[in-house]
Amino acid sequence: MSVKQEGKINYHNWWKSLTLGLISLAAGGSIGPEASTTVLGSGMVNWLGDRLRLIAYSSDWKWNHFWDTIVSKKQLKKLPKFSSLFKSKLHQKVFCLIMVMIGVVGAAIVFKLFPEEGLFGIHHRHILWQWRYSMYVIIPLIVGWSFGMFFLWSEKWSDYFAEKITISPIIKATIWGIVLALLTLITSYALYSGEFQIVPFVHQALQISPLFLLVIAVIKTLSTNIGFSLGWRGGKIFPSIFASVAVGAAIAQFLPIMPVMCVAITVSASIAVILGKPLLTAILLILLLPIELAPVILVSAYLAACLTKVSYSFRQKNN
Repeated sequence: MSVKQEGKINYHNWWKSLTLGLISLAAGGSIGPEASTTVLGSGMVNWLGDRLRLIAYSSDWKWNHFWDTIVSKKQLKKLPKFSSLFKSKLHQKVFCLIMVMIGVVGAAIVFKLFPEEGLFGIHHRHILWQWRYSMYVIIPLIVGWSFGMFFLWSEKWSDYFAEKITISPIIKATIWGIVLALLTLITSYALYSGEFQIVPFVHQALQISPLFLLVIAVIKTLSTNIGFSLGWRGGKIFPSIFASVAVGAAIAQFLPIMPVMCVAITVSASIAVILGKPLLTAILLILLLPIELAPVILVSAYLAACLTKVSYSFRQKNN
């Protein structure tokens, strides 16, 4: 939020995000690490940008300034913005592209040094394209879109009820910790974000009854949104993906199309609704699902986004 509104982040409080994120994750909260990681990453980039501005514009700059934990805010305010370091828009784009490539290469090196059946990566799978069943793809699309709307509805009402509870934030978080523990009596999938559970879950999802898969999806949705509203900090992307996979696997047991395609369409539609950004959704899911399904993922995400716009327009006219 701070980055969106002000274009910067207070990186001096990085330890708060790290501590709260680690506590929530270690305690089994149904939230992902992406939020805390984004805050820490944004803080590091902001910190580096400030140091580069010092190098470029401070006449009395010294090397020890680069490693100072705290730099005078007055001093930084007097300096031009980081964007002024670039001679042109092209120069800026080239710099950003190089930084992105460094990140991609770094990630590739890590995956190469520590190979495992990970969540991210370019996955391949033979897809049996059965065009005579193409009419059935509308079902996972509608179901995925509906589940995405349910996730957003759950998020809205979780925030609403949490605001009505006028007790200490610590007590709120403690109460939800107890409830979360009780939810594990129904399914252990109520815990954690599901990021590292998606791969093994996919392998066994079709052996789980459709009704229980839907129960898992609902519990995952509620444990994520209510927990977040009651003070458990983290991200919602991976829990929403996990819950959407459960829904996709449930309806895949009733349709004649390939289960992986049914899941891909359901998840793409659902996450496109939740994030509100179909292109970002497609890029994310292409790294999670077989690359051969990239066109299906992209089309499903944009169709779900269009359906959302039509739905909102219809409701506004009726109101």
